Amino acid sequence: MCPAMWTYYTKRIGPPKKKNRENIEVTNFPPIYDSTSKPLKQDHRGKRQTVPTTERLQQLFFSNSLADHGPLERKINIQKKTEGRSKASRVKVNEETELAIKSHLRSHIQQRHLTTQTENSNLVEKDVSSQLRHQTFNIKDQALSALLDLGGHGSTQLGEAAKFLQSLAALREEDEAEQGRGEGLEGKQMVASWAESSTDSQTSLLEESVTAHKVPAAPALTEGVQHRGPKILTQSDGTKIQAVANGPAKQRRFMVYICGGYRDTVTERQALRENVYPRLYLYCKQRGYDFKMVDLRLGISDPISSEHHDTVELHLETLKECQKTETANFFVFAGQKHEVLTPPVRISQHAFESILKVVERDRKKRSRRRPQVDDELASDSQSTITQSEAGSSFARQSTPDQADLLPQGSATMISNEATVSQTSLSDGEETGLARGWVDLDRDLTLLQAWYKLDENHVPPVYRLLPVSTHHPDFLSRDAQRRRRGRKAWRASCRQLWVVLRRSAPEALGEEEASYLLRTVLDWEVEQGLSARSPPEEFCHCYKRIIPDLLYSLRSEHAHTYIDLLKGQPQINQTHHMAHQRLIHTIHRKLRHTNIYERNVGWGKKGLSPKHNRSHLFYADRLCSHFQRTLTSSLNRAMDICKTKDSFDVRRRAASREQMQEEILRHVRHGHVLEKRHVFRQDVLREIRAVVEAGPRSPVLLLGEPGWGKSTTLAKAALLMPDWIPGDVRVQLCFVGLTAESRNVRLVLRSVCVQLAQTYSSHAHISEPLPLLVSELHTLLGLASAERPAVIVLDGLDELSEEHRGDVSWLCAPLPPHVYVLLSATTNSAATRDLQKQAETRVIYLPPLTPEEVTRALELRLEDDSRRLQPQQWQLLRQACLACRSPLFLEAAYFETRAWSSFTPQESLTLPGDLAKLYEAVLSRLEREHGERLVRRAAELISLSRAGITEDELLELLARDSGVLREVDALSSRRHLSAASPSSSPPPSEGLPRVPSVLWARLRRALGPHLTEVESDGTWVVRWSHAEFGRVAVQRYLHSDDSKRIVHADFADYYRGSAGGRHREVFQPLAWVLDEALGDRGRGGGGKRHVFNLRKLHGLPYHLVHSGQIMPLMDECLFSYEFLLHKAWGLSVLHIEEDLRAAVIPDKELLDVQVLSQVLLMSTDVLLRDPCQLASQLLGRLAQIVSQDRPVAPGDPCKYTHLHTLLAQCQHSSLPSLVPSFTCLLPPGGLMYTFIAGHMSPVTAIAGSHSGSQVITCSEEGTLRLWDLKLGSVVQTLSGGDDGDLPAADTLTLCLDDSLVAVTRGHHLQVREVSSGKVLYSESDSLDVPMVTCASEGQLLVAFFDGSQMVKVFDLAASCKLLCCATIALESEPIHKDHSVLLSHNSVRDYVLFAYRSGREAAVFSARRGSVVAVLKTQHPSAAIQAVEMTSQYLLIFCRYPYKHQGDIIHIELFCTSTFKYQRSILGCGQDLISQVTVTSGGSHVVAFCPSSRSSVTDIIVWNLETEDHKHLARCPGLVSQGMCLDLRFCLGFCGGERFLRLWDLASRINDQTLTYNTHKARSDGTLEVIPMGTQCRYVLCRSTRHGTLRMWNVARPRLSGRAVRVEHGLFASTDVALARDLKLYILTDRGTSQFTDSPTPVYQTLLVYDLTKRSYVKRQTGLFIVPCPQSDYTMLKDQVLLGLSETRDHLILWDLDSGYIKGRIKSSHRESLLSSSPVRDRQSQVIATEDHRVFQLVMPWDRRRETQTAKRRRVEREAQREQEEQRRLDQEKFNVVDQYLLSGDQQVVVCSYYAHHLNVFCMSTQNHLHTLEDRGSLLSLQTASLTHTGGHLVLSNYSEAQHTAYLTLWDLTRGTVRKRLKNEPGICCVAMTNDASRVAFGVAGINKLKVWDPFKRKHKAISGYGSLQFGVVNQLFLVEEGAKAVLLAGELSMWDLNAGTVLSVFTPDSTIQCVSLLGDANNTILLGFSDHPTLVTVRLSSNKGLVKATTSHTHRGEDLFGECSSSEDEEEEGGR
Repeated sequence: MCPAMWTYYTKRIGPPKKKNRENIEVTNFPPIYDSTSKPLKQDHRGKRQTVPTTERLQQLFFSNSLADHGPLERKINIQKKTEGRSKASRVKVNEETELAIKSHLRSHIQQRHLTTQTENSNLVEKDVSSQLRHQTFNIKDQALSALLDLGGHGSTQLGEAAKFLQSLAALREEDEAEQGRGEGLEGKQMVASWAESSTDSQTSLLEESVTAHKVPAAPALTEGVQHRGPKILTQSDGTKIQAVANGPAKQRRFMVYICGGYRDTVTERQALRENVYPRLYLYCKQRGYDFKMVDLRLGISDPISSEHHDTVELHLETLKECQKTETANFFVFAGQKHEVLTPPVRISQHAFESILKVVERDRKKRSRRRPQVDDELASDSQSTITQSEAGSSFARQSTPDQADLLPQGSATMISNEATVSQTSLSDGEETGLARGWVDLDRDLTLLQAWYKLDENHVPPVYRLLPVSTHHPDFLSRDAQRRRRGRKAWRASCRQLWVVLRRSAPEALGEEEASYLLRTVLDWEVEQGLSARSPPEEFCHCYKRIIPDLLYSLRSEHAHTYIDLLKGQPQINQTHHMAHQRLIHTIHRKLRHTNIYERNVGWGKKGLSPKHNRSHLFYADRLCSHFQRTLTSSLNRAMDICKTKDSFDVRRRAASREQMQEEILRHVRHGHVLEKRHVFRQDVLREIRAVVEAGPRSPVLLLGEPGWGKSTTLAKAALLMPDWIPGDVRVQLCFVGLTAESRNVRLVLRSVCVQLAQTYSSHAHISEPLPLLVSELHTLLGLASAERPAVIVLDGLDELSEEHRGDVSWLCAPLPPHVYVLLSATTNSAATRDLQKQAETRVIYLPPLTPEEVTRALELRLEDDSRRLQPQQWQLLRQACLACRSPLFLEAAYFETRAWSSFTPQESLTLPGDLAKLYEAVLSRLEREHGERLVRRAAELISLSRAGITEDELLELLARDSGVLREVDALSSRRHLSAASPSSSPPPSEGLPRVPSVLWARLRRALGPHLTEVESDGTWVVRWSHAEFGRVAVQRYLHSDDSKRIVHADFADYYRGSAGGRHREVFQPLAWVLDEALGDRGRGGGGKRHVFNLRKLHGLPYHLVHSGQIMPLMDECLFSYEFLLHKAWGLSVLHIEEDLRAAVIPDKELLDVQVLSQVLLMSTDVLLRDPCQLASQLLGRLAQIVSQDRPVAPGDPCKYTHLHTLLAQCQHSSLPSLVPSFTCLLPPGGLMYTFIAGHMSPVTAIAGSHSGSQVITCSEEGTLRLWDLKLGSVVQTLSGGDDGDLPAADTLTLCLDDSLVAVTRGHHLQVREVSSGKVLYSESDSLDVPMVTCASEGQLLVAFFDGSQMVKVFDLAASCKLLCCATIALESEPIHKDHSVLLSHNSVRDYVLFAYRSGREAAVFSARRGSVVAVLKTQHPSAAIQAVEMTSQYLLIFCRYPYKHQGDIIHIELFCTSTFKYQRSILGCGQDLISQVTVTSGGSHVVAFCPSSRSSVTDIIVWNLETEDHKHLARCPGLVSQGMCLDLRFCLGFCGGERFLRLWDLASRINDQTLTYNTHKARSDGTLEVIPMGTQCRYVLCRSTRHGTLRMWNVARPRLSGRAVRVEHGLFASTDVALARDLKLYILTDRGTSQFTDSPTPVYQTLLVYDLTKRSYVKRQTGLFIVPCPQSDYTMLKDQVLLGLSETRDHLILWDLDSGYIKGRIKSSHRESLLSSSPVRDRQSQVIATEDHRVFQLVMPWDRRRETQTAKRRRVEREAQREQEEQRRLDQEKFNVVDQYLLSGDQQVVVCSYYAHHLNVFCMSTQNHLHTLEDRGSLLSLQTASLTHTGGHLVLSNYSEAQHTAYLTLWDLTRGTVRKRLKNEPGICCVAMTNDASRVAFGVAGINKLKVWDPFKRKHKAISGYGSLQFGVVNQLFLVEEGAKAVLLAGELSMWDLNAGTVLSVFTPDSTIQCVSLLGDANNTILLGFSDHPTLVTVRLSSNKGLVKATTSHTHRGEDLFGECSSSEDEEEEGGR
């Protein structure tokens, strides 16, 4: 059929076929098509004929439908008689023709068979017809095989062949009929030949290699995989994760495969590696993805450098790995030169024997010897070709003499390099030279010398022998000999290729021969363009053309870029046509839009960008286009979610995502291991028996390394839901699978997160290890019979050293319904600890049985389609029986994969020990890949931290000089350099010093011993089993010094010691992306940080293990940037782990101790916001470091590294609010630890009277009984049942801790601690019960707050009510709530109680039910704060006034027997007692003193015997409740916290430096911060202590924390002190005016104090200034005072210079807005009653009976009432002023009135400008802001009419509303720029800061951070012209309003009392704290240092207070 009649169908869809059974008489085979078109099925309409077999073969062969297959076929076509379907004469053909016919039939059958198999594999459902079709092709293959094996000998065989062909015709008819009934699916074209059958074997072997390469980490043997359905292993987000291992996880990694010619595309590929790869790497890293560009050709010149010829397999495996990337992953670079030619590695048996037969035939034909000699040689040839055991293998067998001569002859022949060209055989040699018998005999000998039949492969194949078989020098350790061997092997390769190229077309056909002789690039193109569809999404081609190359063929560099004939400037047409076929294939499979053709001119030195500018331009343009193309594809594949949440929310979300990914990795790994488990069923049965017996203790599976513990546990985890009833939840973790899973803390947190998702989804999981341990036991307690919990932890001995492999958290008793499965290595440290500390059920894992070993090996061989020779099988089986572990079986079997059937038995060794086997593996690798390369790679992998990346490995290998020397000897650098000196620079000029293909080949050779896992945000390789690493360390690292050297190399790599062009790209601390610039078109703003976890983890790890402590200090532990990135990217807890690792035994590192304390104190803050690291360090250490100075010149400082650390904090790479001085609690105090267990905030705590037990309650009503000595929960009572209280206000343990009394509001319950049963409940009381116990806990005494009733219950008698009494004292309760104070202890049945703030206490006898004694305080002004009892004393805590310092505490002691006063113990002015407890021995009193003013709690102690009073501890937060029955266990909790705080007071009780007394001054804070106008460098602070002022110089860094002037006693508490221009104006002498109608209090005297002169400069009396609050006065310029009048209805200006009133500012109203308004609601719903002053609602029936007169009167009265209301409102315009706002320039003042309107006044003219009012809303200045010039006012108001909240912008120049923002409720603070162009305001409830640009009509919201809490006392400021905002809302924060992000937050320990801004740009923040008097300046740091806010303003002027300038100051100023 003519080819033009074929129709091309896409998508494999063709027209249905129409069959005509009657016309089918002859079996016609379809033609063989070339690669340019796809075969389509056609109708066969010829009649069936019965012709002889020979004639049918001739007819098929000479058909015109067959394609042209080379010169042999063209020669045959000459014999054709006619065109069309002419037939040759049906005579017996000669042997040559018969061979040709067989060859073509073989090709056709193979093609048809493979095509059908491809179609069948693509069908979703395989029906019966497809199975029959498959059977049909099997029968056809058998027929053809029988026919082709006949060889034309014998009539019997011909007859059988004819029968077979007749059966073929019938089967063909049935097959076509089936296809006609089905769909006409067209299969993908596949070139069919016997060569492809060998290719299939290669492909299958490639797949086997890939599978072996991807063996997971667990050392179990892949045995008999059975298909299983999806199983459940864990729970995530409340849903079960099913079959997660069935689908590949989406990897955050992009891999791009680069291929091209080995020699001619070096320039392009090298340019990409140098220029594009770093940019794309950075681009992907900035977005959280990993990027890898694979070029296995870079650095080598040819693909023939492998001992085992694995180049093709290696390239295809790598390409398949890259093709998993969901983006463009394949780039091919094509020039004008064909790829380097290599012989095939494996050839199918039929194909190779056909080639041998053709060579033998040609040799016989061309022999010039006598015919009888020919017959003799023929007989010899027949005798030497023997049939193999399979019956179909023909191989030339040499005689003994020939066997001895063959290697020598072949070696001599191979070493003759002059016979073949360097590139190829010329065309003349192929076609023109006559080849004799000797040449053909040499070809035959060459083939037989290099190819041997490998019967270990199923089916058998001919395999290319290893290079060292005939070239031993190829593996020589001598470099010269190795180069000679490589050179000889290169010549042998060319000869083999030439022989196969001559003979294969005739034996197999031209197309099949081309397929057999494919180059590496051909394989890559086929795989790359055919793997995924459509190829245009994944593949790109760059085609370079040098147009003038044809005119430069005589150039010495031309052969590098085009194929030339040997010694001639002519093109090698054979290779040129092969290259054109490759280009044609690319064009056929890839759309032209993905093929980029580039023309470049020829240069004198070829293609050399180094010497030619046009070539450099070409390379740059190519790189730019490549980068754009790949970037566009990457953007489509990247999944980058933009969020507007705050940084802490994003960080928590990222942490949760990482945790979920980590959990899923373990689940997938569990599925992989489970599928590999076949044996050990007896162990599973034993585990099941233990599990079904009940969860009494953990199950520990023990075994030797590599015995299959992981596989067994994975299988058990999968079967647990079948073994345990209920909805089983399995938490699975394989320790050591990733770097994160080796850390005890992270493993524990992963388990807790999984448990929380299952049992307590609202719970927040902590991060510190002690809290995680407590939370684990709490979460395990939530398991129930309906939902049991299963924890599976494999490989506990793999836990890392951060926490010393602590497994004590597994030793606690298991709660009910909890099952724990563990595994560890026998005799490991973890095993010993578990067996020592916990009761575990140990199950020992036995070795495999001999039957299991044999069966496992048989299954592996069957799965891999392999077999072994009997001697080989016996060797393998004996070795595996000697060491019957799955790991050994896996390793031993992998070694046998390289065994062939012809491998000499004496060369095969297989040790029977795992360690020795690993030694043999390493020895083999050293021999094949180089000793130094293998040694160095093994060292690096073994000592890496949980693995090493490929980039790290290659770089570290390149830094080893021994490796480089060995690489130079192994690789082809010298050949490459010699071949192309200009285009291929030496390694130092761009080529990688260690080619990546060397590592790729070594990695492939390691096979299952090496695995790749995702860790630290990238992919690392590590040993699959730790045992291999141990053997490698023992072999290569014999001493500790050698290990430290390797660790030092790692550290130097991370430190960047060797430098590099792209150090900032590959080894930064973080990759930073500016989203506003980096992702244009995607929106965004701010910066995205992706942290380099490899460096953050690896640098300190390797510095510690290399013993480099000083570099560790300088570059890690005391490097601010490193600490910041590690705290942010990981956690501050990782830093603490590094600090613990840096501790050197017997050597004190003071800096490390101090830094550890600081981080511990700031852990809570840094866990929430690690960006506060700078502020936390400076806030705690600034004073300590500033005071650390050498004692004498030349002496060292006390702290070596802290000075540098704090200096670096000023230059943070992230914006950070850094304080100038210590404003946080410094280190050195008594620290507290957390005790966790509750999943919700704690509400109450109570202690035991008999031991170290406490009981706590949480908001969810759960009661937990703690044993403080054990540090764990011993009893849990869950709330939520009927009658249970949701939470408790107070708890009291009674009756030997067996009962607990619970109060909640008006409710009272008594419950059993053991069972939780409610024994007594009372909830009908009108008063709140307050309970205590007496008589050693037998009596429960309940005082009812608000009344005088007391109830006593006998707990021993089932809570019987003993008495109910009413008591009364002489003094009545003062307070309404919490008026009764009770003692928690009792003596006998006595209970001490008192009224709070009263003067007397009473002793109540519980059994009598009456008061037995009344105790009165010793001073009438005393106020009782607390009462308590000991066995000897009755303690009354009283507050007394003391001098001018306020109050102090006295403890008055009374005798418990006589009730008489004994003595008093004094406290100090710092005591603010809230709760008092007495230790169980009665020796000490512990009081908790929370200060609401400073939000800090002090813990103070009195020694009742020595009367010492000490402040032992101080902590941020307000302790709600606390108790201390033992100084070792002082417990308390703060409101809203889930944890208990524990202090060990006994450790500091004897510290005399903590003693306080009455003479210690009370600490004061800062009440107000006042900048000094013209002298902005000075700031005046008014103290909370009356009369104290401090002057600060904020321009001198040296004076930070030190006031330049302190004044005490300048004014009294009743005076008013105002400061302006370094002068203090004091209004004093408060008296009463005598000249007014009614006595009016006034200030009569003015004192002016000059702060610079420290003296009064003026005293003026006779003033009449109305007293007002301090905030109502404002000091104006020219000594003018602004204040309010005595009636507060107007403002008054006093001239302080003269003492007279300068003016009054009053409002003047001409008309009210209400006066012109109509009367509202004319149809009012009220009518008058008989008393006309009373109105009532008008009902419908009243309206119906209302007369017209009554209606008229009602309307008139209503109008009159409205008019009266209007007049009243008009009069209210003159009522009192609520508050006023003064503009910054003091020209405009706005007053708000209680009538809720505003008046605007001009200060210069004292005129009333406008009245601002709104009928529908009430206006107030409570939340308002005024511009500097007073032109605009913004305030929030609420419209009663519209029920809508507004933010209104008023134009004060016109008195009108300018803009209004609707629906903005909850505004709590507002700020505005000077020009009113931007308004920012905070919204409570949603915790967002909103930005409004009123004139641009823009409005946006910025999400706040997690701890942000807006309230009524917040302050907001705009700085830098509205670009940033400063917010004080408990914490100080700075916001970037343009980017919409929070720049920085500063969290103080105490309350910030006041804040002010300073500087021209208002970006210096002044803070005044409530608990210390130091003025702290806060500035925003940057990587350039502190923002210079006061450069031009605060530095003006001179120092006025005697502080002298110094060079040190100037240096500090200049450096800021």
